[in-house]
Amino acid sequence: MAIKLSKNPIKAAYAIYFGFWVVFWFLLLYPLIRFGLSNPKRYRFAHLVRKFWGKMLLLFGFIRVQTFYEVPLDPKQSYMIVPNHTSQVDIVTLAAKLPIFFNFMAKAELERIPVFGIWFRTIDIAVERKDARKSALAYRKALNWIEEGNSMVIFPEGTISSQVPKMIKFKDGPFRIAIEKQIPLLPITIIGNWELLPDQGVFEGKPGFAYQYVHQPISTNGLTLNDIDLLKDKVYQVINNKLQANGY
Repeated sequence: MAIKLSKNPIKAAYAIYFGFWVVFWFLLLYPLIRFGLSNPKRYRFAHLVRKFWGKMLLLFGFIRVQTFYEVPLDPKQSYMIVPNHTSQVDIVTLAAKLPIFFNFMAKAELERIPVFGIWFRTIDIAVERKDARKSALAYRKALNWIEEGNSMVIFPEGTISSQVPKMIKFKDGPFRIAIEKQIPLLPITIIGNWELLPDQGVFEGKPGFAYQYVHQPISTNGLTLNDIDLLKDKVYQVINNKLQANGY
């Protein structure tokens, strides 16, 4: 999809301004990023660098994110983190604000973006949906990550809805992995990101406030692959209820 610069000069200027800081902080931190990602044993360090990068983008972009927790997260627990997907800045706000170690599993297009590519060739997992063999390898990599005791973020919509914040149908992937590995699902409702840096074919943005609601984990203990649809519906309703409670 071709991206056009916003006709609103203020929103266009902000998007360019934010893009400058994305590149600036990436280049400034690149030696640390490169060091951290050069060896899987240093991935936790790389994650801390990414967290700092995200915090700087939010600070210099005048974006304030409040995160609310229904229950405290267990740092020793692996989670399948399943947020609604709303904006280009979702990855940034999640990386900056969640207090646990995790990676992202997302579409392969991100691997080809210069700033994001280095992450999706190392700590994160890029999924080439049109290639069955590559998809299977990505799935195996995800299972290995979970087996090592780590958490993972997968946007269950698979892409950003054209009618955001209205969600589209969830895909099976994260729910299948969670059941296979018997780890809890962690729904997160993201509110406001789509107003700050929308992803609807127009390059624009604005500073402001966003909110992340981290819901109570949903257990998969004893569930089988026959329960995937049940889990999808349950997570969908948790997130959708929070959106509706906030007027969306």
